[in-house]
Amino acid sequence: MPSETYKYLAQVYEHLMSGIDYKIWSEYIKAICKDNKLKNPFVLELACGTGSIARELKRSFKKYFLSDLSHPMLKQLDDLKLPKVCCDMMLLPFNSVFDLVFSTFDSVNYLMTKEKFLKYLSEVSGILKPNGILTFDVSLENNSIRYQKYLNRSGRTADVKYKQKSFYNRKTRIHYNYFDIILADGSKVEEIHKQRIYHFEEYFKFIEDSDFYVSNCYETFTFKDANAETERAQFILKKKV
Repeated sequence: MPSETYKYLAQVYEHLMSGIDYKIWSEYIKAICKDNKLKNPFVLELACGTGSIARELKRSFKKYFLSDLSHPMLKQLDDLKLPKVCCDMMLLPFNSVFDLVFSTFDSVNYLMTKEKFLKYLSEVSGILKPNGILTFDVSLENNSIRYQKYLNRSGRTADVKYKQKSFYNRKTRIHYNYFDIILADGSKVEEIHKQRIYHFEEYFKFIEDSDFYVSNCYETFTFKDANAETERAQFILKKKV
């Protein structure tokens, strides 16, 4: 796909998520660091996407690496002046050892099997300091049930039109998002995003089989303990001694 196409896609994704307060999200990440006594951490953000979180955090984290699976998407972030690496979160190419590894906006839900989730944890374990933390948020079933109808929408940004269709299959526990995007030159791009909506308890069982343990699990954006009824959960993992 041409890089110009990714430029338009980035515009659409930013428009779709324009209601998200990234400043609040970045403050939450910093609060997690403070709560875990991480000072001047060496940071890796996985699945950074359009860089909205990085734009808020770059002034707070002096040693900050960005990564994403999409190279053209990363090319749209040249203005950030941060080190960027194109990689899969299940195959991390770093020699550096980080104090904090994090992702946002339920990126982990794209890991569609337990094996992929464990591979992701294994890769992070290999680049995380013994006293470092891994934190990520996950979307749970109540979130899919509540919001799927609101994600059926259409609109435009600049000269790009889009239509999104959202569907959550309760039997397979897969949430589908279909995007039809008409670019400025009239060409059409179709994308399908699939996310696995794991049971809340499954994450704890999976993590037991890894090098990590759950230090805390909160309702996202709070420091209140999450549970099976939570819509979004924030996991904070530490390495087993």
